Amino acid sequence: MAKGKKEKKKKKEDEGPSSAGLFSALSGRAEKRDISDSNPLFLANIASFSDFKKGKKHVDAKSIFKVKRATFGSKVEKKDKLSVGTDYQEVILPEIPWGEMLADISNWTPLPFTHGIEMELIICDDDGNYPPGDEMVFRMKEIVKESIKIMNEIIYEGREDFLPMPDYIRGKIMQAPFGKDDIEKGYVMNISYNLQGTELNIDSFGRDGNVTAITYILELVTPPCEYVEELAYWSSTLFLLAKKTLPRDLHIVASAINPTSKEYQRGLSQADHHHLGDFSSELEKMQAYCMIRNFIPHLIALSTNSPIMNNRPTDVIKIINNRITAPNCVRSLRLKYNLTMLSSSDPKFFMPYLSEGGENGLNYFLQVVNKASREDGRFQDIFPFTDWGTIEIRAMDAQISICRRIGLGLLVQALCYKARKLYQNKQWVPDAGSETLAFNRASVINRGLIALFKPINLTKETLVEYDPEFAEAYLGPDDNPNRYMFQAVQRMFIYLKPELEELGFLYSPFLKPLLQSVFGNVSYAEPPITEAEYQLSLFQYKIDNDQFPDVLEDLIYFTIEYCQDPLNQPLTGTLILPKEMRE
Repeated sequence: MAKGKKEKKKKKEDEGPSSAGLFSALSGRAEKRDISDSNPLFLANIASFSDFKKGKKHVDAKSIFKVKRATFGSKVEKKDKLSVGTDYQEVILPEIPWGEMLADISNWTPLPFTHGIEMELIICDDDGNYPPGDEMVFRMKEIVKESIKIMNEIIYEGREDFLPMPDYIRGKIMQAPFGKDDIEKGYVMNISYNLQGTELNIDSFGRDGNVTAITYILELVTPPCEYVEELAYWSSTLFLLAKKTLPRDLHIVASAINPTSKEYQRGLSQADHHHLGDFSSELEKMQAYCMIRNFIPHLIALSTNSPIMNNRPTDVIKIINNRITAPNCVRSLRLKYNLTMLSSSDPKFFMPYLSEGGENGLNYFLQVVNKASREDGRFQDIFPFTDWGTIEIRAMDAQISICRRIGLGLLVQALCYKARKLYQNKQWVPDAGSETLAFNRASVINRGLIALFKPINLTKETLVEYDPEFAEAYLGPDDNPNRYMFQAVQRMFIYLKPELEELGFLYSPFLKPLLQSVFGNVSYAEPPITEAEYQLSLFQYKIDNDQFPDVLEDLIYFTIEYCQDPLNQPLTGTLILPKEMRE
């Protein structure tokens, strides 16, 4: 570390709480300090995954892995010389219908952290027009009333057009769903849910309260869940509830930007917000936040889904060797234009590394992001100081498929679990640095997985000092460094492979689309590919077939198609993985 930086660190330490976010303050070159040396809140005995929740029945992650074991098919010659890993092979996942998986509660996959998702959806007519806000005041109330009626039928009677609610989930509902008036959201459906003995009231179905009066965005909120299948059930059920209750002249659309919008309108973009909770301590939560922060460009690159506005992308779509490169097509118009409700790509104001929580941590966070209050400060890519004790991740575009939504949730869970294991071993999560993170964040917003990956004022020697495994994954080997974001994402998955396997996530059908995005195989295109490229491929197909290139009709159709079966998703094909992900 440069001498000047050491002197700056000392100055900030003398100033008090403002040193809360300095990773350099945690350990120096001369002396390696472990996490317990500098924070008395460290808990020496953190529960292992198999008994991570007090009172939960013992679940052996390895037995889950065996039940859902994949088989291996043919060896695949990887013609793409840029992809990392060797000895690629087909991975055949067991084809278990969603209804069977949902009913087989004994083999559900537990989550190490509680998980809820806020899902924002476009409401529009056949042509993509938003219904006027004043008109929706009345219509939305009627939609919510109908949703309450149907949800009560699902719980207490059952409906032929919905899968039976599992007894485990029914047992967590504390009272019949009811309607209530909210100052910001208007009339909403409330679900009372039991989370580890505490009754939580969730505004599960209603208007997004952060949107202006121009129109309405529908916000669907799952209860905090403890199992993967529980989270998928609620996500799918709430989507189907929206489909059943909307009038015939309106549709729900799962895309981060309305592709027919003439221009960006403030507040009218859609995201998936993930909330993770049940951390063993405030410090563990801050370290989990730091791990997610390190990989925020990677998460954005995997979740871009807003490449079209005014019925066209930002440039001509180029397809080379069956790969949708489209280098000048912005992948996330939502993140490009929504500058007030997310993080800045200016490193001076980028979310800081945090070595403590509480008031000191919050004050330092607000100081760096240049916000005056917790309420203003929460509009960041990640916010670890929510009123509910959760970490909120807000960066990801709304996904077309439930499957990919859940997969992104599993990836965030694995990152937090990696941080937990480091914490348990008394190691600090490394800091990739705001300059590197802000630069690559801006790059992936524009180019997604094909963006160049570039460390800024970050050396491998610095990272190796703290965590050699992290350094090798984050920057790549000296003779083959990460040059593109998809390479960085591939190595992120290899870095997380032990955790993904331990948690029973590795061969989950929900993680499959994310792995396909960077490793392959997708039946109609070469990776890297996300749902943003999928939208671009729909657009280009219509151009090639002399059709009007309006993808809205396709998005309306696939929004319903992919919510009826949460295992269904647009990246069709057989997954292939290198031996580094299989062995």
